[in-house]
Amino acid sequence: MTEAIYSYINYLAAYSLILSVILIIKDREKVRGAFAITGFIGCVLFYLIIDLVNDPILKGILLLGPFLLPFSFWLVARTLFNDDPIPFNRLLIYLVSTTLLYYGLYLLVGFTQWDKMTAIVGRTISLFFIVLAIIEAQSGKRTDLDEDRIRLRKYFTYFIGLVVLITILSELGLSRDEQEWPRLVQRSTILLFNTLFIAMNVSIKSRLFDTRKKGTDIQHPQIIEKIQSVMLDQQLYRKEKLTIGQLAEVIGEQEYRVRRVINQEMGYRNFIDFINAYRIKEATGLLKDPAQSDLTVLEIAYKTGFNSIGPFNRAFKLATGLTPTDYRKKHLGN
Repeated sequence: MTEAIYSYINYLAAYSLILSVILIIKDREKVRGAFAITGFIGCVLFYLIIDLVNDPILKGILLLGPFLLPFSFWLVARTLFNDDPIPFNRLLIYLVSTTLLYYGLYLLVGFTQWDKMTAIVGRTISLFFIVLAIIEAQSGKRTDLDEDRIRLRKYFTYFIGLVVLITILSELGLSRDEQEWPRLVQRSTILLFNTLFIAMNVSIKSRLFDTRKKGTDIQHPQIIEKIQSVMLDQQLYRKEKLTIGQLAEVIGEQEYRVRRVINQEMGYRNFIDFINAYRIKEATGLLKDPAQSDLTVLEIAYKTGFNSIGPFNRAFKLATGLTPTDYRKKHLGN
């Protein structure tokens, strides 16, 4: 009876995943992180159907799903919760390296003396990517301005913990009979989560996954005026590690209201991006000013509120498409 229910839910989960992929591909231009989400869903799909395949060559190909499942899960978290994109070349290196490593471990399974080591290494790598996903979900919580994404950060972590626990119970050292219920709960969880995903995005109504620019109707002009005043007149953006709470305190408004105004009326998803916009604007002025040519790039970074050169270079290039040095050369010709 349990086996029949398991098979039914497994097939149902697989079909629902195929539906999700179709929806994402159909609206890929509108879905945030379409590539990462599709890749993750594909890995889960391969994971669900691999036991149904007997052909060794096809099974070897489908193994790519279980192998890359933790990696793709981290990539989804990285895409959803971090607005700083990973360079394509670096992402490709991560992907190829992870794939080769897992297949290398798989080839060693046939050698008895390596079985325990390969199992430990494989699970350690998987756990590493899961921990990275949790870190991505939690690390930017304080600077996030998107209320939908803030809520998801919490639920995302709970979901990871539940699925990881069930997977460990279903696959580590249990007999086939003992695996039935954990695997049934695992498949049911996947089906439930994917059904919720479809419900949220069947018409791309969720702002969480929507790349289209949100409406920025001004409803609180007085709060925006206060924010711009302290940011420009008092140059509050130069303050290192400025928080939303500190900004709210300076202008005498509640933090949740300031967060909502910056996000929904000024169009920023992340408080760091909001602060950096002011910093980069001042930096571009300094870099193309002949009178400031004696200032080094590092001095400009410190002057505008960055506490190190690395974040300054990344934020500057993301905003302008050029490094600070190239930007100065372009405008000053030296």
